Amino acid sequence: MLRYISKALTAIAAALVVGGCSGTAKPVTGEPLSEYHGLYTPSNTKDVQQTMHTNHPDYDWGLWGHNLVKVIHDQLTDDMYATVDGHRTHDQLCFSSAALYKVVREYIIDQYGYGTDNYSERISIMPMDNKLACTCPRCRALGNTPGNATPAVTRFITRLAKEFPRHQFFTSAYHSTKQAPATALPANVGVFISSFPLPVQVDFTHSKGYTEFLALVKAWQQRCSRIYVWDYERNFDDYLSPFPCLLAMQSRLKLYAKLGVLGVFFNGSGDDYSAFDDMQTNVLAQLMDNPDLDVHDAIADYFQQYYPITADILTDYYWSLEKRTRKTNCVLPLYGSMKEMCAAYLDADAFAKFRKRLDAASKQTMGDERHRLNALLTALAYTQLELYRCGLLPKDADMATEMRIVLKGHSEIKGMVNRDESGHSIDNYLKQWK
Repeated sequence: MLRYISKALTAIAAALVVGGCSGTAKPVTGEPLSEYHGLYTPSNTKDVQQTMHTNHPDYDWGLWGHNLVKVIHDQLTDDMYATVDGHRTHDQLCFSSAALYKVVREYIIDQYGYGTDNYSERISIMPMDNKLACTCPRCRALGNTPGNATPAVTRFITRLAKEFPRHQFFTSAYHSTKQAPATALPANVGVFISSFPLPVQVDFTHSKGYTEFLALVKAWQQRCSRIYVWDYERNFDDYLSPFPCLLAMQSRLKLYAKLGVLGVFFNGSGDDYSAFDDMQTNVLAQLMDNPDLDVHDAIADYFQQYYPITADILTDYYWSLEKRTRKTNCVLPLYGSMKEMCAAYLDADAFAKFRKRLDAASKQTMGDERHRLNALLTALAYTQLELYRCGLLPKDADMATEMRIVLKGHSEIKGMVNRDESGHSIDNYLKQWK
C-alpha cells in the first residue's frame, strides 16, 4: 500500500556526485538513517522539516512513488503497457519498452536536466501499485516471470542511472519487485523495501514476517548499497482514533539501525488530520535521530510544551495505550475496524472517561492549546460515535447526539475532511450514522 502523492514542485539541491559500480554491492556501514528521515504526515510542516531535519515527499523528490504514469500520462501509447497472460493491460507498464524509456528519459531532461556537481534530484521508478508483471517476449528474455518484474524494472532504472549519473534513482521492493536483482545496481540507485511483512507490534522477532523481512533486506543489500525502508504508522481505515504506534516504531528503528538502513519513510495520513499526529510526528522525528530515545519522556515533553494545561491528562492517557501495546504485544491493525482496535489496545470505558475529562479541562485553556484541543476533541468525537455504533459502549442517545454536533465542527478544522485513506468523508459518515 504505497501511497500516491502529487509530484513534487520544489526540488532540494544537494551535492551528490554518484557513479556506477560493478560486481556485488556491499552493505553500507556508518550512521544508520543518515540520509533520509521521511514523514508523510500533516504535522511534518516546512518548519518541522527545517528544525528537526525531516523529509517530506512533496518537497524533496522530483518524482515520487507510483506517480510515473501520472506525469507521462498524455504520452502513453499502447505498446508501453504490459502484457499479462498474453493480453495487453493498462493496469501495468512494460519496462522493456523502448518507447517508454524514451518518454521517461525526455521527461527527466525536460524537468531536471542532467544535474550538476551541486544539484541532484531524487527520482523513483516504480511499477503501478499492483502485483502484475509484464511477460511480453522482451520482458521474458530479461528474466521476468508472472508476478516478478524485477529484471525488466532494474534494467530500466540501471539505464537511467548510467545516463544521468548525478541524479539518484529509487525503485521499490514491493509486490512484483520484491525479488532482488541478479546483478548489482549502480551506486546512484537505491531501493525502498516495504516493511509490510513486519507486524506492527513491540516485539515482532518471533513472527514469520520478521524472518521474511530480514531475508528481503539481506538479499537487496547484496545488490544495492542504498537501502531505505518504506514504513507505515497509521490505521489507514481510521485516521481519527488513537493509534499508539511509537513503541512499535522504536523497535523497528532499532532493527533498521542494526541492518545498516540509510533512510526511512513513514507513511502516515498525508494531508489528512489524524489524532495525536502532532506529538507522534515530533517523537518519530527524534527516534529517527536516536532509536534509544526515552519515548515516555519525549511524549511528556511535547505535551508539556504545547498543551501546558492538559499535559498530564494527555500524557497519562496516551502512555497508557503505549504501555498496553508493550504488555500484551498486540498487533496494531494497519487496516482495522473499531472492534479490532478495541481487541488490540483501546478500552472503550477508559476512552470515554478520558475524552470527558479532557473536554472539561479544555475549557480552562486558551490560544494555541485551545485550538489544538478543539481539533483533537473533534476527532475523538468520531471515536466515541464508533464505539456506540459498534456496541462497544452502552447506548446513550443524548451523548451520541452531542458527539455528532461536535463532529460536525470538523469543517472548520484544517485537513479534517476524510476519516480514512480511501477518502470516505466525515460529512457522509454523519449522514449515514445510526
